[in-house]
Amino acid sequence: MVGIQISGGLAVALGVIGGDWIYLDGRKRGLDTADMWAVGFFVGMFIPPIIGAVVVAMLYLQRRNRRGGNARPVRRVERK
Repeated sequence: MVGIQISGGLAVALGVIGGDWIYLDGRKRGLDTADMWAVGFFVGMFIPPIIGAVVVAMLYLQRRNRRGGNARPVRRVERK
């Protein structure tokens, strides 16, 4: 069987760093659920070790781009 083992301190550090990044990125993009994604990432580091965090991160990266963002024109073209 293949397994991934990291120390508890490193797992907490990775969980905090990843959760912080997801929260800040989600807030910047206007996601109302950014805090839930961050908590899900942190919890995913420990429930099914590491694989859960990878799954949550992949789902977040897939869903965060669905909103499209703010499209603003570079230059306003006036027609006569």
